[in-house]
Amino acid sequence: MKVRKMDKDKKIVKQVSSTAKTKAADLTIGPKDGHNRSKEKTAEIAALAKLHNSRRSPERLRRNAMLAVQYRMEHYVNDEQVTYNNICAIEDFVKDFLKVLGINKGTFAGYIEMDGSNLNKYYRSDRRFNTELALKFAYFFHTPADLWLKVQIKNELLQLQKEKEADDKYRKYDYEKVLQIA
Repeated sequence: MKVRKMDKDKKIVKQVSSTAKTKAADLTIGPKDGHNRSKEKTAEIAALAKLHNSRRSPERLRRNAMLAVQYRMEHYVNDEQVTYNNICAIEDFVKDFLKVLGINKGTFAGYIEMDGSNLNKYYRSDRRFNTELALKFAYFFHTPADLWLKVQIKNELLQLQKEKEADDKYRKYDYEKVLQIA
């Protein structure tokens, strides 16, 4: 790859390959700060992006929407600002995926060989989300299984943090008090 400078804000990158299968490409990169563009140039770029998006196949658009949900899950897991008051349950992400696919919860339950009421127990946290269910969700939605488990663990840690704030209920579980009594 060769890089040659045009001016102080732009670079031309020329990729040259010796194989017949790889095509050479000239790309203009810049400006360094996208906010320096004029409103007209920004509108032109937005129109080109919209045109490019309109030419995508329905399958590609669906896959992009699925990836957007997956990226929201990843952001949620890594976001330090999430508190107990703004928890996103696993059900919230499932609803987003199902909306993209145009499938209702009952049909989805059938696809993963579960009874709808049984699946709702997992959504309501009457049952603990487990690895088997994470694998079913992962294969169905084409996501990593550990991502589903990370969402569950994050929510449990947020719940624990809330309960720690009201820890009077747990103060009786103290080995020092037990040793004093004995």
